[in-house]
Order: sequence, then C-alpha cells, then structure tokens
Amino acid sequence: MVMDTIDIVVKRITEMESILEEALRRMDMAEEVPKALLAYQSEIKKLDEYYSSQDWKDDLALDEDGRLPKDLKRGVLSEDGIYDALEWNKELMERIKGTRMVKHVILWTLKDELSAEEKEAIKQGIKEGLEGLKGKVPGIVDIKVNINGLESSNADLMLDSTFESVEALKGYSVHPEHVAVADSKVRPYTKIRSCLDYEV
Repeated sequence: MVMDTIDIVVKRITEMESILEEALRRMDMAEEVPKALLAYQSEIKKLDEYYSSQDWKDDLALDEDGRLPKDLKRGVLSEDGIYDALEWNKELMERIKGTRMVKHVILWTLKDELSAEEKEAIKQGIKEGLEGLKGKVPGIVDIKVNINGLESSNADLMLDSTFESVEALKGYSVHPEHVAVADSKVRPYTKIRSCLDYEV
C-alpha cells in the first residue's frame, strides 16, 4: 500500500487534532450548554470515521517510525485518548437526549382568493420569516420551510422544524419574534393549518 506524503498526513492529523480539542471543550460545557455539543456532532463523526479508518492506522505507523514532525500535536494518535473521547461523547449524547428533541411540522393551505403571484410572494415571505428565527429564538435546532411542493400536494407549504425539547417548543410558540412572524406573514393568508408534534 502506498503511504500518503508526510505533508498530507500532517494536515490530516492537524485537522483531526483541532476537532478533538474542540470536541473535548464542548463536552466539558455539555451540562450547561448542551446545544453546543449537539451542533458539533457532524465534526465528531469525522473524528470517529478517522479513528476507524486505514488512514489512522497508517498515520500511527508513521508516528511510531519517527517520521512525523516532533512538534506535531498528535493526541488523536493516542488510542486510549481518542477512544475515551468518543465514548465520553456517546455517554453525554445519551444523557442530553434523555431530554428528547421534538419535531414540529405544520402544513398550511393559503386562502383561495389569493392569486398565483400573491401566493408565491407570501410563501417566500413565510419561508424567510420562519427560517430567520434560528439564532433569535432559543431551543431551535433546525427550521426549514418547503414551498416547492409537487402538483399532487394538497397543501401549499410545510414547516419542518426541530427543537431541543418540549419546553423549547412551548417557548417558541409564545416568543415575540415568532409571534411577530406568525401575525404578519402567516395567519393573515392561511385558511387551513395542520400540525404534528412528536419526539425524536
């Protein structure tokens, strides 16, 4: 098997080391700020995939042969260190998700008297208004509005959102930023609203 060049290996280890350090920092804060760790799971997945890959074995072999720069930070090549960090992450995620996240899905049908052009403008306004709430309303994990349904649909648009907990969803429903969007962009133009909330 052809080994990667040392420069490529150093770059890979440096990237993984950075992810490991940030993951450990967020794990330390997980009790107080769980959403910071939740938001970093895609990066931690990269770390997990690296640890189980041939790249990690090859990088470790290079390190053991003394071929890597002496000043290279290499905590990710410590089998106990990276394994313990990944197991700690799993434990924390199980604990965090003991408070289960909630999906909040809404289908709306717009009023009949609206023209096609008005409907398109209204749907775009609803999308921009609701998706713009992320970062403004606490507890939103993800929020998307689909306005491009197929002709077979019998609704005009759909809200697909995820919240940290039932309590976060309750807070969202009465938050002034959300109420302002609902009162100005949604309620005046919709005739039917169907909602499904469920834990994930």
